[in-house]
Amino acid sequence: MKRQIDIKPNKSLNHIQIIFFLIITGCLIFFIGARFLLVGAWPILIFGIVEFLLLVICTMVFIHYSKNKQRIILNRDEVRIQKLKDEGIVDDQSYNLHWSSIKNEKNNLSLSYAGKKNIFAQFLSPARRLKLKKIIEKYKSKNY
Repeated sequence: MKRQIDIKPNKSLNHIQIIFFLIITGCLIFFIGARFLLVGAWPILIFGIVEFLLLVICTMVFIHYSKNKQRIILNRDEVRIQKLKDEGIVDDQSYNLHWSSIKNEKNNLSLSYAGKKNIFAQFLSPARRLKLKKIIEKYKSKNY
């Protein structure tokens, strides 16, 4: 019995909602800056434009980060950890399920096998990492 678990970073808005948010924010900053421009405080508009550009840059970095995914495939005797980006496989490692040990560390889960350590699930909360560890251990004990 094969089980596949996909892990991805938290993201509360989709791409259309992010673009809509940036458009509304940009319009508000422009209209507020234009009002200050009319009363003679033109530097406010410049600072507003710089602030908006910083917001756009941070949003682009966030979107780039949110494309990182990890896939854990549990087979009868094998655990496979794949690191994905834009649905393409960046890294693919497979380990013997019964001979590997999984540890819940401070900021991630690690799977150790034959002296090698693979770190995954960095962007999960501590509670979700613990839940994922229990799922893998339960699957491991069920197929042993």
